[in-house]
Amino acid sequence: MKLRNKKVLVYGLGDSGRAVIKILQKHMAHVSFYDENPKFWDYVGFVRNPMDEQFDFVVLSPGIKVIGNTLLENFKQRKIPVFSELDFAYLLSKGRIVAVTGTNGKTTVSMLANRILKEAGISTFLCGNIGLPFSAVCEKTTKQSVVVCEVSNFQLETSRFFKPYAAAILNIKPDHLDRHGSFEEYVKTKEKIAMNMGRNNPLVLNLDDDVARGVSAHKKRLYFSKKVLKKGVFVKNEQIFYGKKKLLDISDIPLRGEKNLENVLAAIALCVSFKVSAEAIKNAVSTFSVAGHRMEIVGSVNGVTFVDDSKATNVASVVACVSAFENERIILLVGGRGKEIDYAEIFSLGYDLKEVVCFGEEGNNIFTSAVSFGYHCSLFEKFDEAVLYAIGKAKSGDHVLLSPACSSFDEFSSYAERGERFKTLVLGSVK
Repeated sequence: MKLRNKKVLVYGLGDSGRAVIKILQKHMAHVSFYDENPKFWDYVGFVRNPMDEQFDFVVLSPGIKVIGNTLLENFKQRKIPVFSELDFAYLLSKGRIVAVTGTNGKTTVSMLANRILKEAGISTFLCGNIGLPFSAVCEKTTKQSVVVCEVSNFQLETSRFFKPYAAAILNIKPDHLDRHGSFEEYVKTKEKIAMNMGRNNPLVLNLDDDVARGVSAHKKRLYFSKKVLKKGVFVKNEQIFYGKKKLLDISDIPLRGEKNLENVLAAIALCVSFKVSAEAIKNAVSTFSVAGHRMEIVGSVNGVTFVDDSKATNVASVVACVSAFENERIILLVGGRGKEIDYAEIFSLGYDLKEVVCFGEEGNNIFTSAVSFGYHCSLFEKFDEAVLYAIGKAKSGDHVLLSPACSSFDEFSSYAERGERFKTLVLGSVK
């Protein structure tokens, strides 16, 4: 990809956009940028009217909404090429790519797959939706390295060239319908991860997920399942096998819950094509810990256990979290900014919840859904109010779960900021 002296617009100035700008400047391109956020309008390089200027190409950050975007339509009419940040990084990278997508579990599977490969002595880069943009590492890669890339549907939406060596679709549940318009479009976007893969490169699919298992017609599909399979990665007699080869015992897994068992199976399935040893897999899995804000135990205060699951921004994630603690007395904190999804799936499952504490822009809708299933509920406008109420309500032996089912953008800049605020409030309650 020739960049020198090219006139390039970077659309979106988040982490991905900044990483792209650094590469373009390094290669002596003529770089400018555009972002709808007014705080960037006085920055050097900001273009106020991109429709009035000509560009050799545009690099699109994943946070930019595509449907109904008049600026992108204008670029299309003027035949100005638009590259996703994912494609831009891919075209500048070397080595093999392991790509992970799905509604839930992407971060855990990406981290664990990276850990297994490193344990096997393979040089790796961990990037993508996990926090470090692909563009921040793409030029550091070599033909011997492996890039483990967590890929969101926002990144896949405008992707055309991204070509993984191995990829996984972990599961598909309703999410981001406010962006894609329908569940069918959301599924099509996830399926794009295998669009350019070679016929003999493995696509890892979850046989236990009704949608994910049949989402692609890719030739080489490798399944994982909690049930016994003739081929693939599966569970048998409390042990994990790849085909006839035993890899480790379930008791070796330090992560809690059935969904984390699926995550382990998926990570192993992604790595077996690299011929890693059973010893490397066992060592990596047995010493692995989850990412922050994903079913993270904050601590115990006066006998009450607090769990930060702020990363749970959809219904399926909440179900996974509550299921992992369903034998405990639970006070559930749910709320934030909604994504036009139905909360009945949480409350129709009959979990024994002591109380549902709702908050934020979507709090009233969640409250209405929970009450319709007979749950005792409380409703608060602000996050802090809801958390402090839950802290005061909880008794010794209770588990307070922050598992919001919504994005954080009504009050916070990210799920991480929301999770850190939860920790601050909890730890500040210690007397």
